Amino acid sequence: MNISHRVTAAALCAALLTGVLPIASSAASTAPAASPAASAAPGTAPTAPAAPAASAAPAMPAAAPAAGGSLLPADTGVNWNLTPDQIKSTCDAALRTARDSIKQIEAIPVAQAGFNTGIKAVENTMATFNDTLVAQSVLSQISLDKAVRDASTACNEQESQFGVELASDPFIYAMAQLGAATATNANDRKLAELYMESGRRSGAGLDPTTRAQTTKLFNELNDLEIAFARQLGEDTTSVTISKSEAASLPPSFVKALKAEGDGFRVPVNESTYSQFLQNERSSAARQRYYIAYFNRGGEANVKRLQQAVAVRAQLAHLLGYPTWAAYQLDAKMAKTPQRVDSFLAQVDGKLLPRAVSEINVLKALKKSSGDASPWQPWDYGYYENLLIKTKYAVNDEVVRQYFPVTKVLPAVMGIYQKLLGVTFHPIVPADTWAPGVLEYSISDNASGKPIGWFFLDLYPRPGKFQHFANFPLRAGRVLPDGTWQMPISSIIGNWPVGAPGKPALLSHDDVVTFFHEFGHLMHSTLSIAPYETYYGTAVRGDFVEAPSQMLENWMWQPSILKEVSSNVDTGKPLPDDLITKMIALKHVDDGVQWTGQAFYAAYDMKIHSSGPDINVQTTWFDLKKKMTPTPAVAGTIPEAGFGHLMGGYDAGYYGYLWSRVYAQDMFTVFQKGGLENPVVGARYRQDILQPGGSLEPDQLLRNFLGREVNYDAFYRDIGITK
Repeated sequence: MNISHRVTAAALCAALLTGVLPIASSAASTAPAASPAASAAPGTAPTAPAAPAASAAPAMPAAAPAAGGSLLPADTGVNWNLTPDQIKSTCDAALRTARDSIKQIEAIPVAQAGFNTGIKAVENTMATFNDTLVAQSVLSQISLDKAVRDASTACNEQESQFGVELASDPFIYAMAQLGAATATNANDRKLAELYMESGRRSGAGLDPTTRAQTTKLFNELNDLEIAFARQLGEDTTSVTISKSEAASLPPSFVKALKAEGDGFRVPVNESTYSQFLQNERSSAARQRYYIAYFNRGGEANVKRLQQAVAVRAQLAHLLGYPTWAAYQLDAKMAKTPQRVDSFLAQVDGKLLPRAVSEINVLKALKKSSGDASPWQPWDYGYYENLLIKTKYAVNDEVVRQYFPVTKVLPAVMGIYQKLLGVTFHPIVPADTWAPGVLEYSISDNASGKPIGWFFLDLYPRPGKFQHFANFPLRAGRVLPDGTWQMPISSIIGNWPVGAPGKPALLSHDDVVTFFHEFGHLMHSTLSIAPYETYYGTAVRGDFVEAPSQMLENWMWQPSILKEVSSNVDTGKPLPDDLITKMIALKHVDDGVQWTGQAFYAAYDMKIHSSGPDINVQTTWFDLKKKMTPTPAVAGTIPEAGFGHLMGGYDAGYYGYLWSRVYAQDMFTVFQKGGLENPVVGARYRQDILQPGGSLEPDQLLRNFLGREVNYDAFYRDIGITK
């Protein structure tokens, strides 16, 4: 999951949200939102390569050494402790400054505006605007104080409206067209082309009356999306369970719960979803939790989604597209809804019989366990876990003992350091937004120079973003004075809380997800693209997940599992026999897993291809019954919590399956060259991470693979025989 709050007139990649709707508590990861010698490090060559060779670098800003061997201080230049009044005043001031700057740029006649005084000046204005409002934008997701979160949300709304204005500005569109024709190098030309693409897709080329209409609708859509996300972010749903119902739950899980009456209160969110539904013996308790989980967001969010679908349909027609899906895919690798629909139908059609068979096995297990009641969706996690413990002899709670956070964190970071030629330095004391948040700096091993900072905010708290995602906070870029601005990124997550005085114990899925998100983190900090618009993870929306999806494969390799595990009591790594059993589970639920993903993507495509009047709720129920072995549950509204569709992934959820094609093909390079081979890692850093969006994904892939993409590895991975 990769979520950006930056405002730009040339958005290349929408924010991608993953993990909002777990399809099952599965053995396989459900995380969805990577030779020649290494190229020069960002500290010495921060211009995006249009060819393999990088150009000379601007000077790095000086920084006093910090604690822990860091070359950088704790202070990133961002104030994380703003008051609501400070957020409002600085947000207003930044907007005034940016508008004044744009006004000055547009005072120059288009014909006289060269690249530097035209599109480059707009880009620098917007990048400075985003840099100024890093904290003001993200505190809505992470602040301890509701008043601060509210003020940040209000700032986000103003930023979004400003972004709509700029994207549809005909003067900027004209400057982009001129810039694309007069740019003297590939990096500048790419920037101008992206501004042209954004302007065309935002209505900048329309007549004034139609443009005003599209601007109004885009603002309306932004408001709906922000309100939808806020509703989920502020959700405090919980269920109560009795002591007898709690008896089957892991002791460490129960110890972290709040007592209520003669039982306990269980928060209903991503941090508790898997553990509760996998281990709760009481069907009634599982039902209460399941129904509560899939009612988060409420009818208000169903209404917002319905309204958003109608607004998007209207926008698509005004912008010259038959549907919103056609509009969105025009700027993606897939290009047309027909290609996506065919791809999804193939995946679902091939795997639905397998999914039905997997569910039948669990139904038989339920019956043999003495429960003759009809099969229900909330039975899936519990009986799959029981199957894993009995047939495969893998107990999730036993596995958790080998993944204490105190081992996983340094081990995962050690793998990335070795693979990518970097070092992470803990900064103590950290300068952060909440207690317990960790801060690190990054340095390049070859040059010894600093690269940037990252934060790890890994545990739930009230009002915080409820899932697991990489948040790029500040882009690296070449500043107007020629120096290089170092990036800041973060992982915002919700791991289960450890028992008092004990480290958190992670599931294998938790570890896979963290390894995935850390891949996004590296993409967000090791890029050397010179412009914010296409820095780091700002790539095509159906490619952005591919690098991190590729990296998930590491967490299924025996040698790597040994490396990241250590029993919380004995210190010993996972034993070989348990690793063998865990790996055998990777494909135990391929049918349920991938038909579920195909369903989510097909639902997304359906509601964005069928006009403004399609019913978002009945469509969910109809498609789920058709495409998966488990129908939706009456009395639930899962679409109210489907944050992807209101967080920049509308008509884009297919990307989780689509990008997996590229992920598995890239992984074949590491399989041949070595999983921890720094030479292969250097190629990956140079060819995939460093360019950001300066090159189109198909070119990035050709550079790394040395050939065109092949689908064979993808089909093998999801269990399809061609």
